[in-house]
Amino acid sequence: MYARMSRFAGLPPERIDATIREFQEGQLQALSQQPGYKGVLIGVDRTEGKSVAITFWESAENLRASDRLANQARQQALESVKPSREPIVDRYEVVMQTDS
Repeated sequence: MYARMSRFAGLPPERIDATIREFQEGQLQALSQQPGYKGVLIGVDRTEGKSVAITFWESAENLRASDRLANQARQQALESVKPSREPIVDRYEVVMQTDS
């Protein structure tokens, strides 16, 4: 499995919930239709104005093929939440995952 992690900082706390809703109602639909999509995890730190979005993909090829849509989703999030800093995007091979 592979993952793309997008980290956002400098988020106005009052825009976080609306941005998450916009993602759920818009970009998530398109991403989840992509071949190899395995899920998403979104976390927020409202106090520090930070968030992270991690999408999971069956293969490195699926991850790369989804880059265009991920870039569009990230751009829409930037326009909505208007962070004070640019996001950081990393890609990983998932080598271990455990359930509680």
